[in-house]
Amino acid sequence: MAKIIPFEYFETVLEHSVSNMRRIKKELGLAEDIVSINYVGLTILNIAKYNDDFIKTLEGVLRDSDVVSVKNNLVYLFLPGTDFEGSMNIIGDFKEFYEDAFDYIVSATLLKDLKSVKDAMAELYKLALDKGWKV
Repeated sequence: MAKIIPFEYFETVLEHSVSNMRRIKKELGLAEDIVSINYVGLTILNIAKYNDDFIKTLEGVLRDSDVVSVKNNLVYLFLPGTDFEGSMNIIGDFKEFYEDAFDYIVSATLLKDLKSVKDAMAELYKLALDKGWKV
């Protein structure tokens, strides 16, 4: 089950998780290569008919390492170890189940290319504002 947290803690939790991913990647680099540790997935879902049922569904089907937060009817997902294709597969499954009731923004970044979580979130906010969403 994914972790649901208040939005004011979202960026802090991301920073902590990314730091842990970098530490683990560094340690694993000495012994083996696990491809999934290379990716950081961030997604915003704009749910037209927001309800708690959708959040409960997300919580139940996403992994224990995934983080969910809500602000202004936008659902923010942090999907560690998930590339763009994996993020799109998750969204595709939800769009099918919820009958295309929402729009989305997906970002998947290589861990080595992620300068800061603050910058990554700023990029997502810009894309959301370009769509006319209130972030």
